[in-house]
Amino acid sequence: MKDHVHERIGFREIDEHGNAVQAVSPHVPEPADRERKRTPFNPFIIALWVMDAGLAWLGVWALATSVGALVSSPQFVQPAESAEAAQMKFILLSNAPYVLLAALLITAGLLFWHAVQWQKKRPTR
Repeated sequence: MKDHVHERIGFREIDEHGNAVQAVSPHVPEPADRERKRTPFNPFIIALWVMDAGLAWLGVWALATSVGALVSSPQFVQPAESAEAAQMKFILLSNAPYVLLAALLITAGLLFWHAVQWQKKRPTR
C-alpha cells in the first residue's frame, strides 16, 4: 500500500515558482539530503592571484633588467652584447609598463571581488 506518498491520488505540491516539490510522508522519514562539499576557496580566484603575482614579478624583472642594461653600472655592463640580446632588452623595456599595468588592474579587480564577497557575508543592519 503506497498511500503514504500520495501516488494513488495524484496530488503534487508546488512551490511559489511552480516547481514540483517531493511529497512528504508522515510515516516514512525523509532521506537525508546529501550535502554538497563546497570548497572554501574558488580555484579560479586562486589561479588569478597566482597569475597576478607572476605578472607583477615578470614586469619588475623586465624593468630592472632592461633599465639596468641602459645604466652603466659594472654589474650590468656586457662588452660584447649580441644584436638579439639588445633587441630582447628593448622589447622588455617597451612592454614592462604594460605588464605592470595589467598586474595592477588584476589586483584591483580581485580586491574589488573580495570586497563584494565579504560584503555579501556580512549581516545586514
